[in-house]
Amino acid sequence: MRRNSTDKRNLRIFFLVIFSIVYIAITDIYYFLPPLFGVVYVIAQEKYEEQSFGTFYFFVPFFLYFEASKGLPLLSTLLFILFSFKILLPKFRKFFGYSKIFIPLFIFYAYFGYFAFLYFFGWLFDTPVPQFSLLLALYAGIEVFLIWIFLWIL
Repeated sequence: MRRNSTDKRNLRIFFLVIFSIVYIAITDIYYFLPPLFGVVYVIAQEKYEEQSFGTFYFFVPFFLYFEASKGLPLLSTLLFILFSFKILLPKFRKFFGYSKIFIPLFIFYAYFGYFAFLYFFGWLFDTPVPQFSLLLALYAGIEVFLIWIFLWIL
């Protein structure tokens, strides 16, 4: 009998969703684990460029849960991603092209760009922002290696 590849893909996505929910909950307990923000940002970017918008049904709740668990402002990650994908990404792609070599740069941009985005809106609306930590650089460094695994699985 032939196996249905669609069922395998759906099972793979299902287990990745379950894993990510459990993993985000664990990152609230153990701070040395990276929250996978950069990995999900790069995967969302890849899916956005492929015009595959069905995966955003998973990414939007992921980012909302990420904000809620980390105590970040509501919809700030989605606004950052919208700003990045609609304004910055097309200009970057026009100038540098579509090379996979920029993936580590995008992960570092996801962390430090989002942090700068929070600081800008904190300054603009006079709201408190999280303190800068060198742990962000550690998270980004670990996620550079993790993204290659996730892109290989997906």
